[in-house]
Amino acid sequence: MLVSARPKLIVTYHLPKVTGTLPKAVKAGWETFITGVEAHERVHGDIIEDMVRKIEAATVGLTIPGDPKCQAIKTEMTKRLGALSMAQRQKSRDFDQVELNDGGNVHQLVLELVNGP
Repeated sequence: MLVSARPKLIVTYHLPKVTGTLPKAVKAGWETFITGVEAHERVHGDIIEDMVRKIEAATVGLTIPGDPKCQAIKTEMTKRLGALSMAQRQKSRDFDQVELNDGGNVHQLVLELVNGP
C-alpha cells in the first residue's frame, strides 16, 4: 500500500524581459503583451498543479493484496500515472491550440504588439 505521497512541485516561469528603454507606445504594447503571455503560461502551471493533485488522489492509499514485492502495485501506479500525464499533455495542447490559432488570445497579443492596438 502506498501510505503517503509528498510531491514537491516548483513551477518556474521564464519570460523575456526588455533591456534598455522603449519608446512610450512600444513600452505600453510590450507590457500588455508580456502580461498576456504570463497569464497564458500560468494556465499551463495550473494544469500541471491539477495533475499533481490527481496523482495524489489516484495513488495514496492504493493497495494490491498479495503483492509483497510491490511489483503489481508498481505496474498499476505506472499505468495510472501515465494516463494522468497524457491527459495533462493533451489538456495543455488543447489550450495552446485555442490560444495560438488565428484569433486566439496569444495570436491577438502578438498582432497587437507588432501592429499596435
